[in-house]
Amino acid sequence: MIRLILKNILYRPVRNGALILSFAFIAASLFSGNYLTTGAASSINEEISQLGADLIVVPEQYRAEGEAVLLRGEPSTFFFDQEVLDRVEHVDGVARAAPQIYIATLPADCCSDLVQLIAIDPSRDFTIAPWLKESRKQPLGKDEIIVGSQIVGDVGATRYFYGHAFTIAGTLRPTGTGVDRTVFLRAEDARVMAAESAITAYEPVTLPEGGISVILVKVAHPDTVADIARNITEQVTGTKVISPGSLVSQVAGRLSSITRLLAMAAVIATLVTLPLIALISVMATQERVREIGILRALGATRAKIFCLIFGETVLVAAIGGCIGIAVSSVLLVLFQEYIAFTVGIPLSVPTGGSLFLSAASAVILTTAIGGIAAILPAIKAAGMDPSEAIRSGDL
Repeated sequence: MIRLILKNILYRPVRNGALILSFAFIAASLFSGNYLTTGAASSINEEISQLGADLIVVPEQYRAEGEAVLLRGEPSTFFFDQEVLDRVEHVDGVARAAPQIYIATLPADCCSDLVQLIAIDPSRDFTIAPWLKESRKQPLGKDEIIVGSQIVGDVGATRYFYGHAFTIAGTLRPTGTGVDRTVFLRAEDARVMAAESAITAYEPVTLPEGGISVILVKVAHPDTVADIARNITEQVTGTKVISPGSLVSQVAGRLSSITRLLAMAAVIATLVTLPLIALISVMATQERVREIGILRALGATRAKIFCLIFGETVLVAAIGGCIGIAVSSVLLVLFQEYIAFTVGIPLSVPTGGSLFLSAASAVILTTAIGGIAAILPAIKAAGMDPSEAIRSGDL
């Protein structure tokens, strides 16, 4: 049966090729929407995991800038007073709080664009410290930096920021977010760099005494994250709280127009393709009336004839679905950075499980569409009278 189905598909390459392209477009639209959504969510989850924070507290007026640093790596410099850290630490349910200082760089030899420097307090940090403990077995030393995956330079290489020399001590794994274009250093080294910049840099940087940019928060109980975020906002005036959920919602909002467009394209393609498939199946059946009659006369049951006609369309749909997913996967990976930059979202290749689920769903839906369109022609072919079919049909 399978051999006969494949033979019939290959016997009509132009017609079946057109159907395969139609199914490929439907599958590609369905798969691309899922890929972008899961890829963006995966990036955010990976970033939050790498930062080790449940919540991020930023100055109220700089929430957009804080989100831009996290999501897209857009460099920014802003501050609020150190006393905010003490107030955040005293909010009920906060287990740990770690301050960070954001400094936007001048153009450097490590990269063509500006870079975000993030200065950490080693005594409080839980972002880089666990990575250092696992990878280097020692804390960050004087003038050492940890760089994101898109920062050029091997371990041991020297990089200059504001005229100050730093040594790369390690490279973080890719996240598809702003962390990939970030450089982490010690706060005391950042302040030395700032003090020297009046002499060593053509544009100096000023760090206010006691100034910090954001506070990373770890909560005592993960199921209380939303309540603690609300309590921080209410009890610590002048602050806003960024949570993983809010980042995902923002990205979902940016993606909504694209995913709607892809979904609409898939629906339109389906509405156009369904009657087209049914028509082609009917035409193919009419062309093979005598062949069907001979098969019936040789003992083929109605069920086998049904499976023959139905199976051809279903197999064509499955082939088209696989081709559509393969082509769209290659294009999405090749143009991943361009898509992320254009839409303004973080984006990485989804996990293997998510990728498989998206691909399988697209193939199943595409195959189901082909099956639905082929049901009536298959029933009609199976119901033909063998003798009548042989007399009226042409080979």
